[in-house]
Amino acid sequence: MPGLIAELGGYALRQPREYSRLRRIRDAIYTVVAPLRAEVLRSDEPIAFAEIDRGGFRPLRDGTAWGAKFDCAWLRITGEVPAGASDVVVMLGIRGEGLVYSAAGDVLDSVSTVWIQGDLPHAGGQHRPVHGVDTSTGRIEFYADVAYNGWLLYDYGKAKFHGAHLARRDDVVFGLYYDYLTLAVLADATADPALAADLKAALRAAYGHFTAGDARAARGALAGPLAAASDSDFVYSAVGHGHLDMAWLWPLRETRRKAARTYANALKNIDRTDDYIYGTSQPQQMQWMKQEHPALFERMKDAVAAGRMELQGAFWVEPDTNLPSGESLVRQALHGRRFLEEEFGLGREDMRLCWLPDTFGYNGNLPQILRKSGMDWFQTIKLSWNKVNVFPHRTFHWQGIDGSTVLVHMPPEGDYNSRGAADGLLKGVRQYQERDLGSALLVYGAGDGGGGPGEVHLEVTRREQDLRGLPRVEYSTADRFFRALEQRDIAHTHVGELYLETHQGTYTTQGAIKKYNRLVERKLHNAEALTALTGGGTDALDAHWKALLLNQFHDIIPGSSITRVNTEAVETYQEIDHALDAHIGELSGRLTTGDGPSAINLTGFARREFVKTGDEWMHAEVGPYAASVLHPAPPTPELAYTADTLTNGVLTLRFDATGEIVSCTDAAGREHAGAGLNRLIVFSDPFQFPFDAWDIDQKYRDLPSTVLTASEVRTAIEGPTVVRYQVYRTPKVTIHQRVILDAESAVVRFETHVDWHEKHRMLRAEFFPSHYGPEALCEIQFGHIGRPTTERDSVEKAQFEICAHKWIAVQDDEAGFALLNDSKYGHRAKDGLLSLNLLRSPTFPDKTADRGAHEFTYAFTPFAAGDLAGVIAEGYRLNNPLLVAEGVAFESAVETAGDAVIVETLKRAEDGSGIIVRLYESLGRPATTALHTTIAHRRAVETDLMERPAGEVDLSSLAFGPFEIKTILLEN
Repeated sequence: MPGLIAELGGYALRQPREYSRLRRIRDAIYTVVAPLRAEVLRSDEPIAFAEIDRGGFRPLRDGTAWGAKFDCAWLRITGEVPAGASDVVVMLGIRGEGLVYSAAGDVLDSVSTVWIQGDLPHAGGQHRPVHGVDTSTGRIEFYADVAYNGWLLYDYGKAKFHGAHLARRDDVVFGLYYDYLTLAVLADATADPALAADLKAALRAAYGHFTAGDARAARGALAGPLAAASDSDFVYSAVGHGHLDMAWLWPLRETRRKAARTYANALKNIDRTDDYIYGTSQPQQMQWMKQEHPALFERMKDAVAAGRMELQGAFWVEPDTNLPSGESLVRQALHGRRFLEEEFGLGREDMRLCWLPDTFGYNGNLPQILRKSGMDWFQTIKLSWNKVNVFPHRTFHWQGIDGSTVLVHMPPEGDYNSRGAADGLLKGVRQYQERDLGSALLVYGAGDGGGGPGEVHLEVTRREQDLRGLPRVEYSTADRFFRALEQRDIAHTHVGELYLETHQGTYTTQGAIKKYNRLVERKLHNAEALTALTGGGTDALDAHWKALLLNQFHDIIPGSSITRVNTEAVETYQEIDHALDAHIGELSGRLTTGDGPSAINLTGFARREFVKTGDEWMHAEVGPYAASVLHPAPPTPELAYTADTLTNGVLTLRFDATGEIVSCTDAAGREHAGAGLNRLIVFSDPFQFPFDAWDIDQKYRDLPSTVLTASEVRTAIEGPTVVRYQVYRTPKVTIHQRVILDAESAVVRFETHVDWHEKHRMLRAEFFPSHYGPEALCEIQFGHIGRPTTERDSVEKAQFEICAHKWIAVQDDEAGFALLNDSKYGHRAKDGLLSLNLLRSPTFPDKTADRGAHEFTYAFTPFAAGDLAGVIAEGYRLNNPLLVAEGVAFESAVETAGDAVIVETLKRAEDGSGIIVRLYESLGRPATTALHTTIAHRRAVETDLMERPAGEVDLSSLAFGPFEIKTILLEN
């Protein structure tokens, strides 16, 4: 069945008669000249060419299934060229993918029969021609590193060898095959009945000539339709591409091999097709080529220099942009652009494009991050995936929360794996709202699992360049397309985030990955700040950053990959976590100047709080980016409790019999609990075909659910905290929760341990605050965004789940309520409700997603209306605990005046020329601040996010626009 599906690619199911004719033509293309012998060497994991055990090969018969999904093997193919045979073609038949090597170990070619949904049938059937094999000596010997990774989205089938042989190709029949295929698809797709009739008549005539044994006459019958010029003024700029997910339905180790196969295919096409241009993104894959296939990498560099390979985008990988921190997105650009500059000689003008075709929505501050990283253009197709509302534009300006804009183009076919055939070209023009611009981008080639354009793509698009009934097609680059586009008058500007109306489950799925991402981001921040303060090196941190950035790829951090990917991601995080702990400890030790416990504060906020060292509670008062000695905690008589209440003199909580907070009053007697706070509910979360890990049913609240009740409760005062312990149990869920009030604090924390063994269920904590307005303010990268809490239309209803980072807040004219978290991202903010998505349990592609133990903390804090600065500070406090060290004390290294501008990052400059301080305006309004620093410096220079100088600045008066990011270099 999968072989049939792969061969059909959907086309035969639509046009069975034409497909039958094509198969008959195809059978006449290749004539077997001689069989080749095959041997196989199997392994669980890949083996490098230099490490092959030549004595381990065993004979392999045609039709043999040699392995299961993710198994690896080397094939050795040998044979003789018969005397007198010339112009023979090597044909290799595998179900799967392979990288072909010469006997000396040189990469020759790659082959693939991987099915991409919508593929057109290949002229080789189950076999693929292998280029570059030396047949001149009369003896054949080559090797193929082969793999079977399943059929995309379907866990089906086994690796199978279909045989290898030498063949002679009939070039006339070969040409006829693709002539016929191109016009048959056009005849089926066109809305012009006269054209369809003409094409079908020509196809009938051609097939009649073919069956009569005259292939030349058959081609002649199609020559007229193929020579008929397009009467369209619309032009597609076609760039070959092989979108390759860093991991998804295969592990990272397989992506390294897929990358080599994809680049080998691209370089073969460049060598064999004069005007072909291939585009590639994700420098991480290029770095792997440099490390593992240096000769292939040198050929890539030559292709770039010759203008035949375009380096698209400037992020290290194609990341999710909802979940990573702002600093992480800066580093995606920093490491990506530095690699492209250092290895390929690209400059600012060569890297103006951000290429993120498949990411699951785009945060509202991304335009500023892009512009200040040197990117002016943005390409995606993903908003065409909206489930509820059709996104109304394909070419537009996108304005972020600070006012920065980028030029956006979404290829109108809605695909980054276009097959480049007539039906897709016509579909693109038909649904292109800005078609009057007269041009669009066509991104064609096999993708998701890599591969890029193959024989079918190139043969079909070559015939479509100027063809009656179609827009014109020209091989080009994305850079050339955008340069022309920015000269046009683009009418529409979209303001705010680019919200994707699907895949909202990715804010929550795989909670461990999301927790470790937040944790490692924080520890890298701390290690960099301490490195800046101590004069340490950054080489080890660069390696940790690149590992983190890889895991922020848009199928890893969202939790939409197979079990092995998720397991390896967590293992990588844990390794980084342990290494950073040791590094931070060593750096802290360099700052020791005395004895006794002390606290290091690596946030931009002054801190006054309690910390526990060993069994002793201490009190800390420490400035921003400073350290001070700890003192024993003073008595806290204001802490008290009863059977159903907690109080610390700032807040008083009352619980009902279920464990829910039914009253929360502040010192002024103001009530903040409307219909209840911290109601724990297990919702039904039914399987979402085919994107189970990705999607949540928009109407999940109408499905059966279970409100949890605390079965065990006890309360105690622990030092300067009063704690209520609550235990919730169901047959498949056990939750231990500590509800904590600290002395002097208006924050209620919920330290939570969950043992979770549900399937297709979702655990949420729900809050119904008394003070609620029409807008929820949600922290995003370097700022926050307002989203409607109403459901007045389909757009508002579609935003039933939204992403926020450390906090989300609602307010009315009297007061506000903020929900905080240390590792969660998915929220609902509708109709009086704030709901935090804690855990999910999908079964595809990871059958074990999130089953097991989880620890996390969330919290809430009431606040005075308009006092968002306090909420922001509490979000940092929850996520950035004070570091306890021995004998460390120093004044604030960097500090801003006022509460609007936050110091986000303190690090050494990439070129070693000084210290970088990154700040942003956090309240969404113009502000002027002074940056006070004790860091010795010669002068202060503002730079962009890539640390390129823009001019000297006066630190005593730094003016910010709303949500503006500034990067200051304190030069040595």
